[in-house]
Amino acid sequence: SELPLGQPVVREPVYKYTAGSHGPNNDLPNTYVEVSIAYQKLWFYKDGTLFHTSSVVTGNPYMNNATHTGTYSLKYKMRNAVLRGDDYETPVNFWMPFNGGEGLHDALWRGAFGGSIYRGGGSHGCVNLPYQTAKILFENLPQGSPVVVY
Repeated sequence: SELPLGQPVVREPVYKYTAGSHGPNNDLPNTYVEVSIAYQKLWFYKDGTLFHTSSVVTGNPYMNNATHTGTYSLKYKMRNAVLRGDDYETPVNFWMPFNGGEGLHDALWRGAFGGSIYRGGGSHGCVNLPYQTAKILFENLPQGSPVVVY
């Protein structure tokens, strides 16, 4: 259809994908997880409010296992999973994948989180969490929620 000459018209573009919310400043819904590799921190927002924050350990960049940056969605949640790779087989209590084999999970073998641990002592790409943080996310973060890693 033709636009009338000189008449203002407001149209919404057709999107291939749409976010959980749509606005000029934020396309994230009110519940999501944010992970900073530089700060080795996780922030969990639930219903628009900061619900939980924690130190984490991300992938080891020196072994080509750096956690991939981007915006993903939580694929599913599983209790008592066994994570397997070429050189490991590790049981975890809370498994929440967001990017192929990368996910959020508890890491009971770690005595500390945060700081520079990930440099040389990081994961195979996952975001390692303290047990309590993994439990909180598992119980409160719905499947399909965004996981933003930067």
